[in-house]
Amino acid sequence: MAPPLAGFITAPADTYYIRGFMAGKQAPLPELLAPSGSMDSLVAAVNAGADAVYIGGKRFGARKYSANFSDEELCKALEYAHLRGARVYVTVNTLVHDRELPDVARYLRDLYAMGVDAVLIQDPGVAMLARDVVPGLPRHASTQCTITSAEGVAYAKRLGYDRVVLAREVPLHEIDRIFSLPQKKRPGIEVFLHGALCYAYSGQCLLSSVIGGRSGNRGACAQPCRRDYSLLAGTADSWGRMSRARAVPLKERCLLSTRDLCLYSKLPLLLERPFSALKIEGRMRSPDYVAVVTSIYRRALDAAASGSFVPLQSEMDLLAIAFSRGFTSGYICGDHGPSLMGRDRPDKQGLFLGTIRSCHGQVVRVAAAGGTIPAPGDGLVGIDPATRAESGFVLKSAVEQLGRDLVIRQSTGCRPGMELYLTRSGALERAAAAVRNAQGPAGRFPVQIDVTLTVADGEPPVLLGVFALPGGDEVTVRREADFVPERAGARPTTSEEITRQVAKSGGTAFRVRNLDLLYNGGLFLPVGALNRFRRQFFDQAEQALIAWHRPGRAMREAADCHLATLLPVLARKRARNARSPELAVICNKTAGVIAAARAGCDRIFFEPDPGALEADLLQALAGCTERKVRFAWKWPRVQVPEFTARALSLLPGLARAGLEEVMTEGAMYADPICSVVPRMRVSGGPDLNVFNAVSVRSLFQDCSSVLLSPELSGDAITDLCS
Repeated sequence: MAPPLAGFITAPADTYYIRGFMAGKQAPLPELLAPSGSMDSLVAAVNAGADAVYIGGKRFGARKYSANFSDEELCKALEYAHLRGARVYVTVNTLVHDRELPDVARYLRDLYAMGVDAVLIQDPGVAMLARDVVPGLPRHASTQCTITSAEGVAYAKRLGYDRVVLAREVPLHEIDRIFSLPQKKRPGIEVFLHGALCYAYSGQCLLSSVIGGRSGNRGACAQPCRRDYSLLAGTADSWGRMSRARAVPLKERCLLSTRDLCLYSKLPLLLERPFSALKIEGRMRSPDYVAVVTSIYRRALDAAASGSFVPLQSEMDLLAIAFSRGFTSGYICGDHGPSLMGRDRPDKQGLFLGTIRSCHGQVVRVAAAGGTIPAPGDGLVGIDPATRAESGFVLKSAVEQLGRDLVIRQSTGCRPGMELYLTRSGALERAAAAVRNAQGPAGRFPVQIDVTLTVADGEPPVLLGVFALPGGDEVTVRREADFVPERAGARPTTSEEITRQVAKSGGTAFRVRNLDLLYNGGLFLPVGALNRFRRQFFDQAEQALIAWHRPGRAMREAADCHLATLLPVLARKRARNARSPELAVICNKTAGVIAAARAGCDRIFFEPDPGALEADLLQALAGCTERKVRFAWKWPRVQVPEFTARALSLLPGLARAGLEEVMTEGAMYADPICSVVPRMRVSGGPDLNVFNAVSVRSLFQDCSSVLLSPELSGDAITDLCS
């Protein structure tokens, strides 16, 4: 049968969540965090039941080519979301040049004044600016920060981050190690739940930058991992270059393309851990995609909260139709290697319906793979598994079911042996449109308000409302009518009539919980005037609700003062003293270390094979000491806990042998290193992605020196050094 679409619109009116907590329940649910690349997508996400959305402005966001939000659109997005109980996080998560720092500082001040709930940050310099300019604005460490360990999480807490978005590559056992940290030593933890995966660690990929000059760290990734590649084999010449290259025949062509993450069926496993948020990827996706995926996970989380969640194949099918390159449970649930990869095609695959058995004239017979039957108007495509040739068509009439086979009676252009996929569902699009076009604030997020209406002879009626905000604060709203009731002639307005009109709150953010009417009778209140008065009151209450999300005047003025103090510092250039730089070499073999030392380099960073750490390090250290060359042990780009534990255990002995420096790709390891060998010098490697002078200053407490990002141009380095 076709996937059931009944109940696609997410929630009954009497079920709602406030900041991730189900009304009437004790146990918190993680926040469901949905992507929004446009206003239409934000509306879809909020109406579908997202607790929060993450969006980007026109600048400094890691999705440069999505629609994104102007400052005016950001204000509208905040109002829409806040009136419906949803939070808004803004991405400021690109690496930033020194010349851009003043604009970033102003942008952070503006976001704070608008009432943004948090900002996502990658650049350590931007994080430092946010701390100094708008200390009251929560900061989330973007997945671009490549935080993969308990040490990284503890370091983020020390820097004042409120939340860490873990790298997608962190396995569940390491997440458990993170949650073993005392709660006061870790910020909130967020993980990806659904969507695209990268072939490299987020924040560590330079492929787009190298191939086409479009930096993923600057928000301009060209997705080279989704392109066709050939595998070459050959022999190495004396310089290590490939010679006599030959192509290796392979069935697949998209050798770097990954499948999409889908943890729908793994929700119970995730909910055993105290995650702050579960995140859907997809700011480049359509509003319909956002509506479908958010709705499915909202239903699943609601069911899990009540103890009734059972994964449904029909829901998995809907997720596949919305967008899929094939699904994987990802590193978090133990998928590795081939199970992560979707090397046959880089774009939307859709839902696999079956393999075409035969094509006779306009009769196509398909060996069905599941229970889904496409409907007229649906989009299908046949794909040749060998050549990847495609034939797409729109279904014109109902499909027949004969035993396990599906029979399509129309011209398709398909051939026997092709795999048939459902790529567009008309029913799903209509259901998604219903979510996106829902009128008024969603029923799951009404704010309970207690109202008192006073109606007295000779005076304008007065409405007084009191409602509680998340966290317990109360807001009082008072509105005086613009009319005075007259003494009634034949028929006075009754208390019941007044109550019925004033209690209507449909289309607003509120639901009237209690209504007290102080009225002695005998007056005439025109229905039109009473309705206008009610609308004015609820408009005023909504403005009060929106204003609560914004900082007060004193806090905004403090941010303006911080900004004014900082801008001259950011713009100031200093004269640089001429100096002769050192020549440094990074090696991964002891023979390379010795050759570099003999050739006259000043400094060597050595990253040995983990299999023979101590012996190789001692040999390389001795060779450098003999030639009076500075030597540092370089740790891996991303290290597993087993390496960290072993490396820390070796440090005291290596220090006694003369080791004076360790280079790490994460400043979070400075504290553990210095706790073992207090005087050990720690330097930062190129994967810290240092892009500006403020980042250098922010790392100075932990790193005595840093290597700059390899993506910096000569002019940018000149700016930084000034």
